[in-house]
Amino acid sequence: MNNEPITNQDLQNETPKKERAGFLKSIFDYVEVLAISVLAVLLVFTFCFRTCRVDGNSMNKTLTHEERLVTTNLFYSPKQGDIIVFHLSNDYYSQPLVKRVIALGGQEVKINLTEGKVFVDGVLLEEDYAYVDGGKYSIRSDFQKKFMHTEEDGTVWFIATVPEGKVFVMGDNRNGSTDSRAYLVSFVDEDCILGKAIMRLSPFTVFK
Repeated sequence: MNNEPITNQDLQNETPKKERAGFLKSIFDYVEVLAISVLAVLLVFTFCFRTCRVDGNSMNKTLTHEERLVTTNLFYSPKQGDIIVFHLSNDYYSQPLVKRVIALGGQEVKINLTEGKVFVDGVLLEEDYAYVDGGKYSIRSDFQKKFMHTEEDGTVWFIATVPEGKVFVMGDNRNGSTDSRAYLVSFVDEDCILGKAIMRLSPFTVFK
């Protein structure tokens, strides 16, 4: 049994060891907290939020080309007026599209293409967000002809009832958008919706 007394020198030698152990523990704690934080952020953005880039000018002047959006699909069900991001199960579009929900499944959409007015279930929509280049709707060749009707006075209508489980979308740039009026997009299946746009990163804007 060692009964030698502890000297001041022994205490002085022990102090740096404790300081080093304390420093290493602090570093370990910091790295652990950082790793948990990064993992939490990754999980949140994987399962709750995602970012996407606006490709093209179909949402002018609300959104412009290459702007970044944050979207969420957490407990989300589409509502009229929402800006959504979705993919299509066809070979023409390889990237997700960004459009605005105009009508839901079971609702009737009537678009007066001559006057540029949109009705849903007979109610005229107040569309402050809509941009119509030249002030008049274009009647494009890719519009679905089966929904087009021309009255005796020359007024052209697009009239369709949205199937259940689908939504009718249009770009805010009404003359520069390929959307539910066109064959290539048509009605969008709710299962194809990736999420609702909740904010734009630059310039920072929060969408209702």
